Amino acid sequence: MPILKKITRYPIKGLSGENIEKISLEKNQVLPGDREFAFARSHVLFDEKNPVYLRKTNFLALVQDEKLAELKTTFDHKLKRLIIKIKEETVLDEIIDNDMNLHKVEIFFQKHLDLGEKNKPRLVQGTKSENNKDFKHSFSDLPDKVISIINLNTIHDFEKKINKKIDPSRFRANLLIDECEPWKEFDWIGKTLNIGETVLEVFRRTKRCAATNVNPKNALRDVNIPYEIKNHFGHLDLGVYAKVKKTGVISVNDELIIN
Repeated sequence: MPILKKITRYPIKGLSGENIEKISLEKNQVLPGDREFAFARSHVLFDEKNPVYLRKTNFLALVQDEKLAELKTTFDHKLKRLIIKIKEETVLDEIIDNDMNLHKVEIFFQKHLDLGEKNKPRLVQGTKSENNKDFKHSFSDLPDKVISIINLNTIHDFEKKINKKIDPSRFRANLLIDECEPWKEFDWIGKTLNIGETVLEVFRRTKRCAATNVNPKNALRDVNIPYEIKNHFGHLDLGVYAKVKKTGVISVNDELIIN
């Protein structure tokens, strides 16, 4: 039976993930705290009070900015403290609760990515509702509020085809599934998954883009992932998206029941 091997959220779009042992999913919402923040490009007009979906190219992301993978980041949601390391050396440690510290963080990314003098990015946040649970906006790659799922054995099968090791974190999924046949997750489209206390509905496959070409270990574009998937399997998909249909807690090692 498939099991939940890992839960990961990405507090700031394009930066490091945070592994979680247990979390409560809310109906019709993203994984709490996932893609809550993003760095909008200098030319992008984004109103945090009235957020609307914008394509990922409007924000700093691995699809265009592979040097983001050089940064190992941790983010404390309560303190709003961002720590950035490069090769184990701390290069930034700021609590981003005031304009001065925000400016320091934005300048760091402007310089690290060589964006140019007039192209300082702006850190923006997806607002929450009054109950502080429902996200009015998340900087997901889709306009829908989704949970992304990857089958580890699908990656292993892909590795065999291209004869290269592929780090699952290239795909930046929320849930990593094990003990499941390769590519079996595509059969889940239109079905529900019972995981812990919650129920997810799988509704579409995940089409892969150039962001997955970036090796998270060295920030190099060393494998053309979309090309290799297309070449060996005849499509561009790896992983699936699901929507939360029932509020509840999920934990690592929970079994998946497919209905």
